[in-house]
Amino acid sequence: MTEPHLGQTLHDLLDNRLSAQQAADAMAHIGACGECRTKWDELRAAREALKTSSAGIDMRFAQQLLDRERMAQIAQFESKSQVRAASGQAHRPVMALMLALILISSGVVACYAAGAPHVVGVAIADGAGQAASGEGSATASADADVAYISSSAMRDGEALANWSAPDWDVADLVPVEARVLQDAQGRAMLVAWVVSGAHTVTVTEQRGELDLDVAQYFPTVDFANGPAYWVNDDPMQVVWDAGDFVMSATCHCTLSTLEATAASFPSADGPGLLDRLGDGAVRIANVVTGD
Repeated sequence: MTEPHLGQTLHDLLDNRLSAQQAADAMAHIGACGECRTKWDELRAAREALKTSSAGIDMRFAQQLLDRERMAQIAQFESKSQVRAASGQAHRPVMALMLALILISSGVVACYAAGAPHVVGVAIADGAGQAASGEGSATASADADVAYISSSAMRDGEALANWSAPDWDVADLVPVEARVLQDAQGRAMLVAWVVSGAHTVTVTEQRGELDLDVAQYFPTVDFANGPAYWVNDDPMQVVWDAGDFVMSATCHCTLSTLEATAASFPSADGPGLLDRLGDGAVRIANVVTGD
């Protein structure tokens, strides 16, 4: 029977990975087998060419090239299921990282969407009609969902801490009274009456952002603290965005009186990215916990 060729043993011999006895047996075979002798000479010549190359080839990469025959021999004995399993194990960390990134991104998007301000329409200007009293009246409502705020409480500031309120010591306005109401969706709305010059002005405000469609149906008026929308002229009514709040001012007066009233209230930017993410996370947590 013909002795089998050395195959990978030639690479092991060239890399000094054989014991002394194994190396002696391999050299004896090379001396007697012309085919293995030719392969041996080719491997040695290739190795010598790599060592002396002026291109500075990395020998680790060269060894990988020389061992390709060995890898092919090993692969032919592996089953497809083993190859797929090995491939899957190699990709699991990457897949896990990608999944984690997707989940994080989805959570951020969900929080951002949940933290979006409520859209408020121009109907906020009619909020005064929901009050139990007439314009400028100081009669308190007995409804449980209505909070009454007196003139002195308005000036004190604490009662309006969560609302947009002017600096009464600087503003050319006189506070009369205010009410906290609830709209049909159960959201809080502030209705306040103030005196501006010789006129009583009803100011309403609700946390959220103004419906963008308002610009399509109502004329825009340029106030000192930004644009407003003229929604009625009898009585005169304007609506505007003021940072976290949508506000309106109504009176039987001129547009300039409403502009002066609006200018007394602070104007700020709307909620930023972090604000929306924080509000969204709180809302989602409340839904999950049932609060």
